[in-house]
Amino acid sequence: MRPLLLLLPLALAACNGKGTSVSIDVDGDDNSSFTMDNGTVAVNGTDFKAKFKVPQIKVTAENFDLNGVKLYPGSTLGSFNISGQDKPGGKDEGKVSASFASPAALDKVQGWFRDQLTEQDFKFTAQGSGFAGTTDDGDPFTLDLSADGDGKTKGRIEVRGS
Repeated sequence: MRPLLLLLPLALAACNGKGTSVSIDVDGDDNSSFTMDNGTVAVNGTDFKAKFKVPQIKVTAENFDLNGVKLYPGSTLGSFNISGQDKPGGKDEGKVSASFASPAALDKVQGWFRDQLTEQDFKFTAQGSGFAGTTDDGDPFTLDLSADGDGKTKGRIEVRGS
């Protein structure tokens, strides 16, 4: 449960309470979980359970940062999920994922991310309309992008522990 509580400030900083859902799952002995939806936080663990309201915090492209990669300017976060799965031998099979909507055409958003990934020393190749590869820390990632109407793009980024 303790690692879960340590992640609480990160999750609270990454949500806006309106339209953004946040979840943290920790695969351990106590089967802990943390969820936030519409400003209501629920923490469930073997020894601790709580449900409470938090102030609505707006996440924008400017304050979202995943290993140095920012979202396209003006993007909005739809969901933010953390799953911790520490395995024997120190192997981390957890993941962080986020879905978002960007106010620009697919080709413009692709170029933005290509530049961001390059600047942060990610190793990547094109995969469909997005990218896949490894972060500067060597963790595998995928970035899925798709057109979402005229001049809009939706996306999902996921980084896994290695």
